[in-house]
Amino acid sequence: MKEEIKTNSSAGKNIRIKDTFKYKLLLEGIIVGAISGVLIACFRLLLSKADVVRSTFVGWLRAGAASRALVALLVLVALAAIVALLLRWEPECSGSGIPQVEGELRGQMDMNWAKVIASKFAGCILAIGGGLALGREGPSVQLGAMVGKGVARSRHRLLTEERLLITCGAGAGLSAAFGAPLAGAIFALEELHKTFSSLVLITTMASAAVSDWIASDIVGRDPVFNVSIEHTLPLKYYWTVVVLGLILGALGFVYNRTLNFMQDVFASIGSKVPDRFSAFAKVMVMFALSLLMMYAYPLALGSGGGLVAEICSGKFALAALAVMILVKFVYSTGSFGSGAPGGIFLPLLVLGAITGGLASRTLTACFGMGEQYITSFVIIAMAGMFAAIVRAPATGIILITEMTGSFSCLLALVTVSLISYVTADALGGEPVYDQLWNRRIGKTRVELDEEEANRKTIIEGDIQMASAAEKMSVKDLGLPQGSLIVALERNGREIIPSGKTKLKAGDHLEILCRQKDIEETERVLNEKCMQHAKDIER
Repeated sequence: MKEEIKTNSSAGKNIRIKDTFKYKLLLEGIIVGAISGVLIACFRLLLSKADVVRSTFVGWLRAGAASRALVALLVLVALAAIVALLLRWEPECSGSGIPQVEGELRGQMDMNWAKVIASKFAGCILAIGGGLALGREGPSVQLGAMVGKGVARSRHRLLTEERLLITCGAGAGLSAAFGAPLAGAIFALEELHKTFSSLVLITTMASAAVSDWIASDIVGRDPVFNVSIEHTLPLKYYWTVVVLGLILGALGFVYNRTLNFMQDVFASIGSKVPDRFSAFAKVMVMFALSLLMMYAYPLALGSGGGLVAEICSGKFALAALAVMILVKFVYSTGSFGSGAPGGIFLPLLVLGAITGGLASRTLTACFGMGEQYITSFVIIAMAGMFAAIVRAPATGIILITEMTGSFSCLLALVTVSLISYVTADALGGEPVYDQLWNRRIGKTRVELDEEEANRKTIIEGDIQMASAAEKMSVKDLGLPQGSLIVALERNGREIIPSGKTKLKAGDHLEILCRQKDIEETERVLNEKCMQHAKDIER
């Protein structure tokens, strides 16, 4: 069977390279990481400059006559017009970019990598610089992924290599954005592929490490959240972590529902004007609110990363934090709902930090708990909020640890992440990036041209214990027509399966399929090979 496949040039090449290309891919992943590191470092520097310009502009606006508001409005109209033009030129630059990357890996999208890089880079700087509460991290993931795709396409690589280089770039983008190389690699496994692969781990880790090294050399090595944990939470207070996890799980569920609601609101706004003005109308609504915030509540502007250190310092009282979380919650979900280029990573972490500060202040006021634990609560709550909204707890724990440079809260981070994850899941909400992707694909399914649709790749998967596939024959697995298990690794030995081969727990599968069948192949792997058989029956 395997020898017959080798006569097909595309399929044969995919099979022949699988044992040798990991070393070549490692080198190419390092190249992708290096390019991504430079790109994201420049992105971060320009965003920092944009924040400074905005702060100066807000100070000038608030200190002058009312007539200055007209100047500010004209500036924001111009920004909205440019952002709208970018969205019309390349629609895939909208939003976070992570759902688009996942769609690319599922074989359901074929983004123009050069246009996405140019439009996303410029659009985010203008949107965040204009005051929208968006983050740089999702866009950094998309920018890195498109670097990976660009390297693959320029070197005419097979789809198998292209998908892995896209993954390397995505991990490198997150690494450079946060200074968190390990989180970048874990994110690739936990969120993008949702399965473990040693090849993905090693290549993405190399790419992420190089990206972080280069970006750090350009922007500096200081942690993104420059906070110091002087007093870790004692075990006698861990009951508060359990309660906080429950609250964060519920809040994460509400956040995802609110995000969906905001997208519906802005879709309605866009539908009331001609199509060519739709993007401008939606973005302009948020820029108008940005002008209002410049006068009424400047703390709401931008991603809000600087607020974390201020909350940890005890600067804000209980009432101030209560107002802050309400305003930031509505303004950040609205900013994303408008479709402007920008992510939710950092804004949701800031919401977690505010929640942690609010919890600490409440416990101090009601139970006399010492104020010295506020930093611990802030850091713990950021991880819990991430786990509840994104549903990637391992990534969140490692990300917060790397961003703060401290391991002292590790047990609390694990505890709150597990509880918030389970709570949000029990309430029935979807992980945010699955929700965003399902919303998109349900409205406009991307049609690939015939050449793209029939490109071949190798998908990897494992047979989990007590899964439906355990003891099932290969022919009964239900893979899409044209997909084929080309290799099966069992106890460290590779065998070539036939249709009658019985699958066992621990088997590692390599499946050759077309790009248009990636999503269906991964669905079969997830439902039959990874989920417990009784869960499927229910």
